[in-house]
Amino acid sequence: MKIDSVLKALGVALLTCCVSIVFMSASTEAPLAHGVSAPAATSTPTPCASPNPVSKFASNPAVVELKTTNDIFAVGDAHADPGRLTGVLVEAGIIGGVPPTPSAVTWKAGHSVVVVTGDMIDKGPDSLGVIALLRALQTAAAAQGGQVIITMGNHEAEFLADPHGKKTEEFGDELKKAGLKRNDVANCQGDLGVFLCGLPIAARVNDWFFSHAGNTNGQTIPGLNAAIANGICQNGFATAPLISDNSILEARLNDKGPNGLPWFDNGSLTTNPQTLLQSYVTALGVNHLVQGHQPGKVEFPDGVKRKDYDMFQRYGLLFLIDAGMSEGVGGNKTGGGALHIVRSTDPGTGRTIQTATVICANGDQTVLWDTRTNQPGPVALHCPVLTPKPKKKS
Repeated sequence: MKIDSVLKALGVALLTCCVSIVFMSASTEAPLAHGVSAPAATSTPTPCASPNPVSKFASNPAVVELKTTNDIFAVGDAHADPGRLTGVLVEAGIIGGVPPTPSAVTWKAGHSVVVVTGDMIDKGPDSLGVIALLRALQTAAAAQGGQVIITMGNHEAEFLADPHGKKTEEFGDELKKAGLKRNDVANCQGDLGVFLCGLPIAARVNDWFFSHAGNTNGQTIPGLNAAIANGICQNGFATAPLISDNSILEARLNDKGPNGLPWFDNGSLTTNPQTLLQSYVTALGVNHLVQGHQPGKVEFPDGVKRKDYDMFQRYGLLFLIDAGMSEGVGGNKTGGGALHIVRSTDPGTGRTIQTATVICANGDQTVLWDTRTNQPGPVALHCPVLTPKPKKKS
C-alpha cells in the first residue's frame, strides 16, 4: 500500500484535525480507579506541522501508564462477537450478568482495572455491538471507581489508515448499514470516529505491559510515545510504527514474522527468546508482556508449542490472551477467557505476591504464573465454548 494513495483517500483532514485529538478517548481520560496513580508523560514528540498542533500527546501519550493496588483483568480480541465477550466478562466477575442492551451493562469488579487489547471489529457480525458494550462498561466502571482501558488493535488501525481496505470491509459494511459513512469515521468525525482515533496503543499497569501484538522492538515507553506520535503527524494512521509488518499492532507469532519466524525470534533461529523478551521488558521498565492478536499455534526454538486457542504463558515474560473467543474466529472450538492478575502480601515475609489466573467463560480456571514459584512455563489452558446447562424437565 502506498502512503500517498492512503493519504489521498483519507484527506488532509486526518492530519490537520484528527491527529490533534488522537489518544484522547474516554479510555485515557476516564477517572482513575481507587488506588491508582498516573505518572506524568515522559516524552515530548515533535509537534505536527499543521494548523492544529498535537498538543495532547505530552499529557495523553500513546502508552497509558498507571499504578494500582487493585486487581487487573486483561481480555483479548472480541472480533465483533458481543455475546461471547459478555460470557467472558460475566464469568470473570467483571459484569453483573448478561445485559438486555449494551448500555445497561453493570460493573461488578469494584476498583479493578480492565485492559482490552484491541480488535473489537471484523470477523464477526456485530462490531458496533462490541464497541457499544465496552464503551458502556467504561462509563459504568468509572462510576464505581474502576477503570476500563481499551487499546487499539491492528484492525482498528488499518481501518483508520484505509477505510476501504479489504481486511476491514466487514466493519465498513456494518457502518453503512448503520447509516454511517466509513470515510467520516476514519477521518475521526462524529462520536464513533473520535472514539476510535482516540484509542491508546498500549498500556502499562504496574509491572505489566499490554498491547495488541506485543512487539515493542526493544524501545522504551518514551521512545514508543515519540515514534508513534511523530509517525501519525507525518503519515496518519498509515504510519509504520502502527501498521508495518513487525510493529506493535501487526507483529506475527507464526511463519509470517521476520524471516518466517515469530517476532520473538527477531528473524533468527539463533535468538534466545527468553533473553530477547527479558531485554524488551527491561527497556519498558516492566516484568511481563501481555498480547492478543493471534490465537493460533506458536512454536519456540526449543520445540515448545502453544496450541490453537490456548491462553498461554512462557518464561513468566510473555502472556498470550487471544484465545479466539469470537465465533467468527474460533467457531465452536473455544469460548475465550480473561487473565486475572491479583496482588497480595505474604503474611510471613511481607513480600508482595502476584498471581495471574486464566478464567474461562465456562468457569474453568488455572494459574498461569505466580511470584512464589515464578513458573518458567509453558503453562496453558484451553477455554471451551460455554455449553448451556440442560433445562430440567418439569
